[in-house]
Amino acid sequence: MLLTNNLFNKNFHRPPKLTGFNPNISLYIIDYIFTFVSKKLRIGWISSSGRNHSGRICVHHRGGGTNKSYYHLDLFRRVNCYGFLVKKFKLFHYSALIGLIIYENGLGSYILLSEIKDMRNKIYSGSFGKKVPFTLGSALPLVYLKLFSVISFIEVYPFSGSLLARAAGTSAVLTAHSSNIASIKLRSGWNFKISNYCIATIGGASNNTHKFIPKKKAGLVRSLGIRPTVRGVAMNPCDHPHGGGEGKKSPPVAAKTPWSKLTKGTATVKPVNSDKKWFSKSK
Repeated sequence: MLLTNNLFNKNFHRPPKLTGFNPNISLYIIDYIFTFVSKKLRIGWISSSGRNHSGRICVHHRGGGTNKSYYHLDLFRRVNCYGFLVKKFKLFHYSALIGLIIYENGLGSYILLSEIKDMRNKIYSGSFGKKVPFTLGSALPLVYLKLFSVISFIEVYPFSGSLLARAAGTSAVLTAHSSNIASIKLRSGWNFKISNYCIATIGGASNNTHKFIPKKKAGLVRSLGIRPTVRGVAMNPCDHPHGGGEGKKSPPVAAKTPWSKLTKGTATVKPVNSDKKWFSKSK
């Protein structure tokens, strides 16, 4: 066993090189590789409590929670190599499952998992997928995928990293191909036109039962870093437009934000958008 210390970037690490990589590798060596890779790709995570660089609150109702770790994920999937899934687990920052994949060239990285049922599946990550079998979890450019394939973890631009359909249980469908443009349809009804050379993962996102997990007590929500939300009618007039009054008072006819802007029924999307030709919503 030869030791190498080549750290290619923050999303990859090469564990101790194994001579003659075998998919039937022993559980002891897999556990050793998992420990070695996780130390290099895991960092401590401290909550900012919704505050920016100047200390002002930009996101309300955030703060506290348990200590958590952040893992550097490979969202690009352009290794051009086969790998084996050796471990999967759940992280605080993502609703989908995370998996550790060890590639045949010795690289190891964490990825967002699709609907992979069996451990130690052989999956492909790369830009050259002309002769690659279409197995769940493999990441290929859209140009090599068949029409009406179910995909997830989709890039918007080539080499930008996956941005679309990353939440648990979400997916998209490849609806059209052209010379350089592919059309995909999301579950929300939006149609996107993106480059044929954007990477996407075959299969929907994992952990589709995430929405059915109940939060049984307030302490569980606090451990996730979410603080209580106070109603505006329970505040004083100096704190909220709905505040003040004698006794119990109903909110005004026109509901407003703490900054006295209308909060119901007003448009939030700009009427003129230069990128409108690249995405649309079916009626």
